[in-house]
Amino acid sequence: MGQARSDDASHLKNCIAQYAAPDPSDKGLEPPIYADNKSLALLGVNHPQLAGLLCPIKHAKAYHEDPKKVQAELQNRVIRIHSAAWPAFIYEGTPPGKDFDPDNVQEGFLKGYYLKRVSLLLSDQ
Repeated sequence: MGQARSDDASHLKNCIAQYAAPDPSDKGLEPPIYADNKSLALLGVNHPQLAGLLCPIKHAKAYHEDPKKVQAELQNRVIRIHSAAWPAFIYEGTPPGKDFDPDNVQEGFLKGYYLKRVSLLLSDQ
């Protein structure tokens, strides 16, 4: 099972730019990510838009208010990303997690646009 999951996930890096942008037909990620780029320097929390997707949902509001500050906190591990913290991309909203309600954590859960796109990509494999 682990190898199958790894094989499926390996396809995601090549199309992350296409699937992570809120409206890829209108505008892609800034700065752009190219499929043939071998560098990790602009991936994960090092990319301003991807950092917002990966930001733990309880910090999403702070990210939307001051993205550069929260991105720096993610990079410096002041804000930790761990298995018990759901990432913003799991939740619906544009940007993801925008309407997150800490008093109703189920609202919008597993309805994020990125999650839907990736599930379609993986189901086509």
